[in-house]
Amino acid sequence: MLKGSRLYSIFKRKCPRCHEGEFFEGSYFKGVPKKECDKCHLKYEKEPGFFQGSYYVVYALGVASMVTFWVASLVLYPSGGFDEYMWITLGGMVLAFPFTYPLSKIIWANFFYHYDKDALSKKDNK
Repeated sequence: MLKGSRLYSIFKRKCPRCHEGEFFEGSYFKGVPKKECDKCHLKYEKEPGFFQGSYYVVYALGVASMVTFWVASLVLYPSGGFDEYMWITLGGMVLAFPFTYPLSKIIWANFFYHYDKDALSKKDNK
């Protein structure tokens, strides 16, 4: 992944604008974005409730992971019944949630902020 791409920001959990500062406070699994970037001072929350839109992204990620677990259980365990497939899928969804929830927040932020290679050198970055 090249610095400057959205995938770099998403998978490295970096600021969408400068790709230098950390996006999350503390552990990735808490899913709590910082108020602003430590490096370029970009305010992550454009308006109150900005990250509520990430619920659409987490829903899409949840559906994608559910389908993935369902198909994987069908392929890897062809003799199973509906109940076994359901439990495998639900177990996989529970295990995937700590990854999908914070991932949805940084994906959502990358919809609205774009990489700026000169972000660190600008005087007023607010």
